[in-house]
Amino acid sequence: MNPKAKDPRELQQERQQRGEDFQAEIRSSWANIPNCWRMRIKDGGGGTRPADEIVLLEEVNVLAEHKRTESDRFELSFLRPDQVKGLLLFDRCLARNFGLVFVSFNNPEKGRDDAYAFRLVRALRYMQSKERQYVTLEEFSQGAIPCAKLPRITADNSYDLKGLVKCCKSL
Repeated sequence: MNPKAKDPRELQQERQQRGEDFQAEIRSSWANIPNCWRMRIKDGGGGTRPADEIVLLEEVNVLAEHKRTESDRFELSFLRPDQVKGLLLFDRCLARNFGLVFVSFNNPEKGRDDAYAFRLVRALRYMQSKERQYVTLEEFSQGAIPCAKLPRITADNSYDLKGLVKCCKSL
C-alpha cells in the first residue's frame, strides 16, 4: 500500500470541509450587498432541508444551495431529491423568487476555483435538451445556460455578488 495514500474517511472529511468553506465564503459575501437579509436553513433531520440558505433582497428572493466539486461538471446527482423539489417550488411561488445553485469548480491549475450561480429550473431544461444529467464547466463558461460567474474578492476571500443580484432576473 502507498504510504502517502490517504484513508477514504480522511478524503471524505477534506471534501466536506472544502464544501463547508465554500458555503462560508458565499455567506460572508452577502454582507457586501446592501439591504440583504439571509438565514441559514437548518436540516430537520434525515436530510430534508430544501437548500442551504434563504436570502431576501430588495428586488429578489433567493433560495440557495451551495456545491463544490473537483470535477469539471455539475451533476444533478449532487442534489438530493428534496433540494431539487425545494428549489423548483420556491422558483415558482413568486416572480421575484429564484432557486439558485452556487457551484464552485476546484481548479488547482489556476490556483483558484471558478464559481457560478444558476437557476436550477434552467439547468434542468438544458440537461433535458442534451439528454443527460450534468452541465460542464466549459458550458457554464461559454454561457450555454444563463448563469453568473462569481468573481473573487481576494482581500477578504469572498465573492462579489453585486453582479449576480443585478442579473438575477435574466437567469
